[in-house]
Amino acid sequence: MGVEMGHLSLVKSLSRLKEEQKHSDEVQLESAGIALTRGTLTEIAGSGKTSLSLSLLSKLTRVGEICAVVDSANSFDPCSAILGGVELENLLWVKCGGDIEHAFMAADYLVQAKGFGAVWLNLNGIPKRQLKFVPRTFWYRYRNRIKETPTLLLITAEEPVAGSASQDAFVFSRERVVWSGVGRFKLLREFHLSLHSRKKFYGKPLLVKTERDYAEV
Repeated sequence: MGVEMGHLSLVKSLSRLKEEQKHSDEVQLESAGIALTRGTLTEIAGSGKTSLSLSLLSKLTRVGEICAVVDSANSFDPCSAILGGVELENLLWVKCGGDIEHAFMAADYLVQAKGFGAVWLNLNGIPKRQLKFVPRTFWYRYRNRIKETPTLLLITAEEPVAGSASQDAFVFSRERVVWSGVGRFKLLREFHLSLHSRKKFYGKPLLVKTERDYAEV
């Protein structure tokens, strides 16, 4: 399990974080039309989960909050994060090389720290058969440790994994894509997705558009 920090600022204590930072209990993600609540466990599955996760990290790191990503299968791309507006100097990146035990251990330590704005447990790339054997008690332990803190715990996987332990759970499905350019050399410009809440919304899925700027880094 490797850790890449770059020029990461020191993680502040919970008491100092509460004193210095003036933040709301909810983090609004305007691009998806949803709000995520601090001190809770949220999971996102399906297409578009990475873009939404980067939007969350961007919003928090750009105002100086320290966040962390537990990169279970080395699928996190720092270039995409920069393009998404993430301030890498405010991001702790834990690389686990496909070792699911290391990933869950790292997430456990991070949620206990209680000083992060968000902790993203990125399970993208971990085989579904492995995730099925994760004890349900793991998710409830995370939920109990994260409550009454300013930290938002975000979990992404191909399919929902936390079950009833999550306070929010969203599933994205792809509607259509928009490309720019002609011929063989096209760039993916937009994803049009439908967003279904498994916890709170019982009407029709919300329609969401996510865009990508391919300017040089």
